[in-house]
Amino acid sequence: MPSRPFTILSSDSAFINAARSAAESAGDALVSIHVIESLDALASSDGVDGLVLADPAFCGALSVHEWALGFLRNNRALLFLGTHGSADDADGLARFVGAQGAVSLPLDVAAFSERLSSPFGTPRNVKPDLPDAADAADLGASLGGRLNTDDGTPREGFLASVTDSVTGLFSAQFWDHRLDEEFKRSMRFRSPLGLVRIAFDGEANDDVLLEVASVILLDTRDVDVVAHHGHNTYMALLPHTGPEGTRVFGQRVKEALDAEGMTDVMGDPLDWSVDTACCPDTAYAGSRDFLAQVSNG
Repeated sequence: MPSRPFTILSSDSAFINAARSAAESAGDALVSIHVIESLDALASSDGVDGLVLADPAFCGALSVHEWALGFLRNNRALLFLGTHGSADDADGLARFVGAQGAVSLPLDVAAFSERLSSPFGTPRNVKPDLPDAADAADLGASLGGRLNTDDGTPREGFLASVTDSVTGLFSAQFWDHRLDEEFKRSMRFRSPLGLVRIAFDGEANDDVLLEVASVILLDTRDVDVVAHHGHNTYMALLPHTGPEGTRVFGQRVKEALDAEGMTDVMGDPLDWSVDTACCPDTAYAGSRDFLAQVSNG
């Protein structure tokens, strides 16, 4: 995992000291630690990237979520929002505006250090988001017992059955199953779900396809579902992410891909298109209608 900078947005010494202690305990995951103490200092900076922790008091008269929307439009960063309430209650709204999640205050140094050292800023011991019983039965039937392999490596056999061999992302078949599952959950519980299609024209070498995957993953969370969905197409499902958060995700990924200057097999620059959609929306009769919103561009 590449080392990334870490920025603390706060003027509170206790907050800064706790965040700095967590960062110093994260080891090689962080390349540097910066502190910005005011909105004016942030505005006069050259921008912020990497991992960012924001003190809710830093935002001044703005609500932390209103401020986060503007911050994420202008900075390609993985943002954590501090909260004096329950992180479980605040997490959904933080993700809705495009942040990685909420962090309870006062800061638990050990727990936050673990988040900083993980690939996408999420706890390593989070329980997986298991499908409903009916969905699990459908998935079990479709995979057909692939967990039991002849070479005695059930985990490897399962991973091979649901991942793309070139990029390591989820396969199109498995992603389609998750689309159906997440769509039904979104419509049933009225929880936001973002959908992003990232594509280019032409053909590219396998090393380029792998590089594309790595760029996209830098902006994802562990709950997001990203797949290589055809040679020149990547699809991302963003649970608990509303229209603005989905748009910001797509914008950040496109800007990052453009900055890489990747080329196709003929040596011509790749031209990226990014399309987004969100549900719940009563206009969608099913997950295929939802998918058509981005597939038909």
